[in-house]
Amino acid sequence: MVLCGLLTISTGCQTTEERLEAAAVTKGKIAAGVVLAPLPDDCRKHMGRVVPKAGEKVRWTQKRWEYSADAVDRQIDGCAEFYDTQRSRMQSK
Repeated sequence: MVLCGLLTISTGCQTTEERLEAAAVTKGKIAAGVVLAPLPDDCRKHMGRVVPKAGEKVRWTQKRWEYSADAVDRQIDGCAEFYDTQRSRMQSK
């Protein structure tokens, strides 16, 4: 919107051809949009459920849960790093 407003303000000294070219460039930039790389498969995985087993001690169940939670934390950190990298690439263009 702002870009279109600037074009109309600054078109007073332009020829019709120059205005059409500027409009085509603006329209092309808007239509191009942003293309993000696909998310890694790990970013869509859910945490495995830890179900207590018959005869299992509570601390073992807790340890299995902690192991699963640590794996998900690493997964989330990896996905956040991927997203941050993509965002920085888009901002530098």
